[in-house]
Amino acid sequence: MIKIVQADPGLTAEELVQVDAFLGMPVPRALKNQLAKKNGGRPVPECFTFLDYDGPYSDSLIDWFLTFDADAEHSNFFEYFDMYHRGGRILPHMIPFAHDPFGNLILISASGKDEGAIFFWDHERESGEGPSYENLNYLGKDLEHFYSRLFAWQE
Repeated sequence: MIKIVQADPGLTAEELVQVDAFLGMPVPRALKNQLAKKNGGRPVPECFTFLDYDGPYSDSLIDWFLTFDADAEHSNFFEYFDMYHRGGRILPHMIPFAHDPFGNLILISASGKDEGAIFFWDHERESGEGPSYENLNYLGKDLEHFYSRLFAWQE
């Protein structure tokens, strides 16, 4: 399993209820469990591999988990949610919870057939015609599956 470093203390039960209300949908249980322990931070290990749209595998990494500290200057969940979700750039049932250092997001599906699944959102493949699965790469059936596949960067 992963270790989360440089994180704030987890959210309280009341704060988690407020997050659900802010989103207008419930946070998937696995992410809610993580948020109850750690808010924001960086994972160790941090890298992951995904099948790119043109065939070869690509690597990226979780730079930061988004923080639910409304006053945070960086990796602020509320700013990301407004920009990407309310801004109509990601599918309405997807919740951003982390980003890589290149402007891409790691999302969790909050409902539907893929509820709980984890996806990599590639901003360079954004069509400009509204959100779709076209610029999403599947990373795992749930958080545990995704985290089990993380590996350390090799220099």
